[in-house]
Amino acid sequence: MYAEPPGFDRTLLAATLKRGWGIAAGELTYVPVGYGTHHYRAGERWWVNVDLTSRPDKLDKALRSVVALAETGLEFVHAPRPLSNGGCVAAMPGGYAVSVFETIEGQSYEYGEFPDPQLRREVLAALARLHAAKPRVRPEPDSLNIPHRDTVFHGLDREWTSGPFAEPARELISQAREHIQALLEGYDRLVPKILGDKRTWVVTHGEPHPGNVMRTAGGGIKLIDWDTVRLAPPERDLWMIAPGNGSDPEAIDLYRRWWALSEICSYAAFLRSPHTDDADTRIAARELQTYLSSSSSQN
Repeated sequence: MYAEPPGFDRTLLAATLKRGWGIAAGELTYVPVGYGTHHYRAGERWWVNVDLTSRPDKLDKALRSVVALAETGLEFVHAPRPLSNGGCVAAMPGGYAVSVFETIEGQSYEYGEFPDPQLRREVLAALARLHAAKPRVRPEPDSLNIPHRDTVFHGLDREWTSGPFAEPARELISQAREHIQALLEGYDRLVPKILGDKRTWVVTHGEPHPGNVMRTAGGGIKLIDWDTVRLAPPERDLWMIAPGNGSDPEAIDLYRRWWALSEICSYAAFLRSPHTDDADTRIAARELQTYLSSSSSQN
């Protein structure tokens, strides 16, 4: 996230790092990058993720599977540093879940299109190896649930007053309601087929876009941000990078819809909640408008 949580206690974070990993953090520096997770640097070596979640156990299981993936020899997997008890997540007051990674020195990229064909080829090769992996700890299967789906149309008949971007968000959703409903109906038609045959399900990253890739100082690549790791059809990764090449077109369509709907519903929930004008809410408002300002997306 681009804005540190209001009133966040870095002293408690430092204590959590010391207790869980034996890391004497010294100065903690907030790093305004990405969306969904808060990031800190603890000295030069450690990169600290702080997630607000009601299910730290679920995040812990996902990250344990990432450690297991790295143990299979997948050098591109940037795994967390385990706690002394074998887990990967430490709970912190306020509903926060903390995980720790070694800092990668290298080149990062922006979310969007791959900047060059070579990087895209390297990521595809990494995904092929990932999809063939059999780690000792398997991640959870993809549920295909759309976060905040049940509330996306709530309260559209009255003004939203929870913050500066609330009412514009309500207006956007109201205007695009038929479009969103059509996306949902198309998605629901595809779900039974994908859930009904799990013979082709593999370990997937979930978001292998350039923003989750780094070029290391040694010239290799690392895939980062593995909290989305799940067992799923390979199309869960391939829809955004290589939708052809023998992929199941219905699975590609399902995950393309899932992504758009998850973004719409999550941004709507965020902007319906109490908020202020900061970097994160501005991004949420902009992205929601991008998804809903026209109905040119496939229904």
